Amino acid sequence: MVFKKINQELANISSDTTTLISVGTKVIGDLNFSGNLEILGSVVGNVISGDDGSRVRILHGGSVKGDIKCSLIEINGNAKGNIFARDHLSIESQSEIEGNIHYASVEMQTGARVRGTFSYQKLQQDGRLSSEENATGAKVKAISSNNK
Repeated sequence: MVFKKINQELANISSDTTTLISVGTKVIGDLNFSGNLEILGSVVGNVISGDDGSRVRILHGGSVKGDIKCSLIEINGNAKGNIFARDHLSIESQSEIEGNIHYASVEMQTGARVRGTFSYQKLQQDGRLSSEENATGAKVKAISSNNK
């Protein structure tokens, strides 16, 4: 049933508005969007869409430093922050992620690197993950060892 919904959303992608953050572009601040968002450049801030069927893609070379909340998320670049994928998360082979991942459905390719936790979340009746309402925006802190 989940895959049927994902396929329906993917079929609608071509008719939605697409926003492109191109190579060499740096956006500073929270980014709220609808439709599709393609990131080849850099975003320093939260990337958020509350729309059903919205999609964000961080392509190879692209990066986000902030939380990501969206229905469909595809990562093949760098993400540093918490990720909330309401429908589906695809972690591609070139991905480098540092943060906690909250998902309803996930796939991960060989070669992807993730530092953080994976937390399966069922969708609530309002269409949000249960962890979204409790998110404080706290970032994952690096754990270093004392070399003595």
